[in-house]
Formats: sequence, C-alpha cells, structure tokens
Amino acid sequence: MDMGRSMGVAIGVMMGLVICVCVFKAVNTNKKIKTEYDERQLLVRGKGYTIAFYTVIVYEALMMILTMSGIEFPVQDYILHVAGIFVGCTVLGAFCIWNDVYWGLNNDRKKYIWVIMGALALNLMLAAGAILNGSLMEDGKLGMPMLNIMVVIMLFIIMCEMLIKHVMDNNGKSEEE
Repeated sequence: MDMGRSMGVAIGVMMGLVICVCVFKAVNTNKKIKTEYDERQLLVRGKGYTIAFYTVIVYEALMMILTMSGIEFPVQDYILHVAGIFVGCTVLGAFCIWNDVYWGLNNDRKKYIWVIMGALALNLMLAAGAILNGSLMEDGKLGMPMLNIMVVIMLFIIMCEMLIKHVMDNNGKSEEE
C-alpha cells in the first residue's frame, strides 16, 4: 500500500470515529457517548472481552504459523489482520448477546437496530458495487472491498443471533405464563 493510500485510510478511520461518536450520542437515550451498564453486565462484558482477546491471539498466532509455513492467502496481508479484529468483535458480540448484556441501560434499541441495518445495507451496496465493477481484486488478491464483505458477514451474524435470542427469550416468557 502506498503512502497516499495509507493516509487516505488513516483519515477515513478518523472520520469513522467522529461519525461513531455522533451516532452513539444519537442512539443513547441520555445523549451520552458511553453506554451505561449495571454491575452484572459489566462483569459479563469483562469476561466477553477476555474471551475475545484470547480469540484474537489464537487467530493471529494461527495466521503467523500459516504465513511462516509459506501458505499464501488470496487476500492482501492487511485483510488478514483486520479479519482478526472482526473475529474478536464478533466473539464479543455473540458472548454478550447470549448472556443478555448486548443492550446497555441507556440504549434505544430501535435506533441501534436501525443503525446496524443501515451499516449492513451500506456495506452490502459497497461490496456489490466492487463485485459488479470488478474492483474486488487488487494485484491478484482480494483487496479493500473485502472489508465491506467482512463487515456484512459480521453484522449478519450479529443480527441473526439477536433475532434468535429474541425469539428464545419470547418463547421462554410465554412458557412462564
């Protein structure tokens, strides 16, 4: 990746962080950036972060071993590292959803779901555009648009899990009545 492109990515990440701050303020009921959790939620999230951390370590160690073994992947090197971050985020999200800690005390669930669906749709459009115009590959390997595909996969997993958990919780409530 050349210096100009690296600067573009760095600026894009900074802009993304600014957008995230604005989105968090908009989707929390008290307009705070930080989500608030009770003590039980904090303990579960702490365990989730630990599991996600070790998942990323195992992923990166596996990628290191495979790379040292001379195995070539049909993706740019940076994609492999970002994939590790996505794996960790997915593990954290999955753990929190299954342990009833996905929603904070000050979250507006409907707004959050709309943000997730919007991010899913945006990344789907960008990935589809890259596939249709043939820009998915870069130097014979999957390039930057692969990140959009990975975001789509991660958000799809999270949305499916949220739906399954919602159905399970509703079935549990109806059985109690």
